[in-house]
Amino acid sequence: MGRPRILNKEERVTERHVQIIRATYELLAQKGLHSLSLQDVADRLDVSKGVILYYFKSKQRLLLATWRWVLSRVAERIRRAIARSPTPEAQVEAMVEAIFVDAEANRTFYLTFLDLVGSVARNPAFSALAEEARRIEEETYAEVIRFGVERGVFLSQDPAQDAKILRALIDGLFIQWVQEKDWRGLHPLYKDLCQKALLKYLRCPGGGQPDGNAR
Repeated sequence: MGRPRILNKEERVTERHVQIIRATYELLAQKGLHSLSLQDVADRLDVSKGVILYYFKSKQRLLLATWRWVLSRVAERIRRAIARSPTPEAQVEAMVEAIFVDAEANRTFYLTFLDLVGSVARNPAFSALAEEARRIEEETYAEVIRFGVERGVFLSQDPAQDAKILRALIDGLFIQWVQEKDWRGLHPLYKDLCQKALLKYLRCPGGGQPDGNAR
């Protein structure tokens, strides 16, 4: 499986960059994309706004760098989890574990992710980043599906198309979960539901029992 590539290679990421990016990511979950200002980030780090502009030049560049950083970390975590798993079922389980990493972390990610989705149609720069993230995510899922098909475990005639369904199942469950009043307590339940839904889709199309015929 190829190594994920989301980070902008033209920008050298220093420890100071990462400090600013982390603060931005935390504030995005609290304030939302459109309410966040560079001054908010500066205040969080107890520096001047000029320091933020020195490293990122504009709010848009800061937001894009933040999302590149976040998505790269997620993609790499999933890739490592899958690489350690010897069977198709284990790869799906490891993938879900890597995605449902922690209630607080997942809530932060999806609150900011939903803001990003809302910006895609209005801003070509965000659209390109979102498209790259979807491509990497779906390629990862497709590799897992192909591995399962080769082992005779999963049913799929078109792993690339089925990867889109897996992404829809995962994102859909997260969107439901993040709206739950008891989102912390229900995190393990949704993780279990996600794992079962993915395996059921790949093994039992239409909710039926596998009949030995690929789709």
